[in-house]
Amino acid sequence: MKKVTQFLIFSFFILFVTACSTGNAAYNKGDYYRACMESIDRLRSSPKNSTAQEVLKKAYPLAQKTSLREIDNALLTNGADKYDLLVFQYEQLNQLANNIFACPKANELIPQPTQYIVELSKAKQAAANISYESGIKALNTGTLDQARVAYQYFQKANQYVNGYKDVQKKLVEARYSATLRVLVQKPFLNEDYDYSADFFYNKLLSELRHNSQNRFIRYYTTEDAIHANMHDPHQVIVLNFENFSIGNINESNHTSELRRDSVIVGEVKVDGKTYNSYNTVKARFTAFRRTISCAGALSLRIIEAQNNQELQRRDFTNTYNWETKWANFKGDDRALTDKQKELCTKEPQTPPSDQDMFIEFTEPVYQQAVSFIQSVFSRY
Repeated sequence: MKKVTQFLIFSFFILFVTACSTGNAAYNKGDYYRACMESIDRLRSSPKNSTAQEVLKKAYPLAQKTSLREIDNALLTNGADKYDLLVFQYEQLNQLANNIFACPKANELIPQPTQYIVELSKAKQAAANISYESGIKALNTGTLDQARVAYQYFQKANQYVNGYKDVQKKLVEARYSATLRVLVQKPFLNEDYDYSADFFYNKLLSELRHNSQNRFIRYYTTEDAIHANMHDPHQVIVLNFENFSIGNINESNHTSELRRDSVIVGEVKVDGKTYNSYNTVKARFTAFRRTISCAGALSLRIIEAQNNQELQRRDFTNTYNWETKWANFKGDDRALTDKQKELCTKEPQTPPSDQDMFIEFTEPVYQQAVSFIQSVFSRY
């Protein structure tokens, strides 16, 4: 009984899916375009499907009539998007005709589906013109926000008619006007130290530019600005490493008296038998440690270029400590732990260069600076 019930449920499901795929359900809901498309798809795989045939014959004239009514209604309005609606409806009608032509059975049922090639071309020209003129109007306001609106209008015009008028030139112009231009100055460094922040600067710029791809924001170096003839940045990021110092050396050592009991130190014979000999072993262990520290802060300011007003400021502080450890001992090495023995094999390491110390110092500062800048400019 259970198997029979499951079979009936499965059969009902198959019949339901089949009925939907013929377009009948869409037809009953008044979605005649979808009903046509679904019935055509069904007739491609099952040309003899009577339901799909009947749906297509009934739905096609209604789909055509519905689209033409939408077109007539749009033409009666003064809405800025009326030609967008025309393009949509004509494209839908042409797509329907193309699908019918591409399906033998559907073409047999509807021998001459109407195509609206000329009408679509005229509607696209009109839509492109309206979008273009709207873009010009928005661009002429001279604001960032409206320049972005203009860019979208010009994109739309170009989609309707590729290369419409001078739309490619206008896209470049609108993109420039819509983009927040940020000049990132090289970090200022204390001239007393022989190191460079170029690696920090280049890495920072690379991350910022990667994060700003496909957005209306561009970060310039001074060289980039000169090369691009960009003389009007909106904002300037000023970087300055302040109170930075390297070379605070600290050395320390600690001596411990070590001993370990019950250590095998030899053998003894008693009554002709050999036994291990145990005793306490001792050693004087001295551990050495040398540290070199560097510390400072990165001052990051964001300035409005037009009036030199400071918009944002953050100071990111950090301290980096380099260290080397080694040790020696006197006495019996069996009193030492494995870790202490390993330390005794080491020699004091050569300190890193000032440049390497500076790089280590800047790593967490870099992460904080990137996060801060990205959060400030996230809306762009």
